[in-house]
Amino acid sequence: MKHSKEQIEATANAILPHFIPKNTEEKQLSFHFTIPPSSNYKVGYEKDAKGNWKLTSYEADENRD
Repeated sequence: MKHSKEQIEATANAILPHFIPKNTEEKQLSFHFTIPPSSNYKVGYEKDAKGNWKLTSYEADENRD
């Protein structure tokens, strides 16, 4: 099942705090996650000028199991 951008972004934003780098100088991050039962995604974030993390990319990650 494919999920909408809104579903992917909402899920990624909900778990984002677990992936924020401890180094405050970092400006980009990415991580993988699964929306049950078996939809895997990779998302990318960039930090804006105000220090907020914004979703910049997402893709289905078909190779994960």
